[in-house]
Amino acid sequence: MPKPQVQILVCLNERPPDAGKPSCAPRGALAVYHRFKDRVKELGLRDHVMVTRTGCLKHCSQGITVAVQPHNLWYRGVTVDDVDEILERTAREGKDVERLRMPDIKWE
Repeated sequence: MPKPQVQILVCLNERPPDAGKPSCAPRGALAVYHRFKDRVKELGLRDHVMVTRTGCLKHCSQGITVAVQPHNLWYRGVTVDDVDEILERTAREGKDVERLRMPDIKWE
C-alpha cells in the first residue's frame, strides 16, 4: 500500500460524565470516524487518505475535533453531514472548510 498523502485525525476521547470537561465521543465522534472510513473507501481514496482515530486533540469544548494533515487544518463541531465536504475541500483540494475552522484558541 502506498504511503498516504493525507491523514484525517478524528478525536474519540471519552471522559466520564462527571469529569467537568466535555469530550468528543459522547457527541457522536465514533459515527463521524466511521463515516470518514466508509466514504474514503466508497470514493476510492484509500491509497491517498488515511483516517485515524485518536485520543484527545486538546480542543475539548469545540468537539467533535478533526485535524487534517499535512494541511494542518483543524475543524470543530464536525458531524457526519460534514464528512463529504471535508473530503472534497480538504483531502482532495487542500483547502479549508471555513465554517468548521477551529478558532485560534489555547489548547485545553
